[in-house]
Amino acid sequence: MSEKLLRFVEEFLATESNAEVFADEFIKRWKKEGASGLALSDNPQLSEVLSSTFCLADMYNPDADRESYELDEHKLRVEIRKLIDGILLRSSA
Repeated sequence: MSEKLLRFVEEFLATESNAEVFADEFIKRWKKEGASGLALSDNPQLSEVLSSTFCLADMYNPDADRESYELDEHKLRVEIRKLIDGILLRSSA
C-alpha cells in the first residue's frame, strides 16, 4: 500500500502541485495507513522515507512569517527530493 504513497510523493516532485494541498493530503494518507496497519508491511527503507516525508510535510508552512525550523515550498521539495534520491541510491547499491 505504501507504494501508492511513495508514488504520490514522486508525483508531487515531478509537477507543480500545490505544496499546501500535498502536505495536508500526505499527512492524512500517512495517518490512515498507520491506523490501518498497512504501514507495518513496508520495507524499512520505504518506511523511513515515508516517515521522514511526514515530518517534512508537518514542518511545511506557506506563510511568510514561518518559524526558522519551518519549511517553505522550495525547501520542502528540496528536502523530499533528498529523501527520494537517498532511497534510490541505497536500493541500487
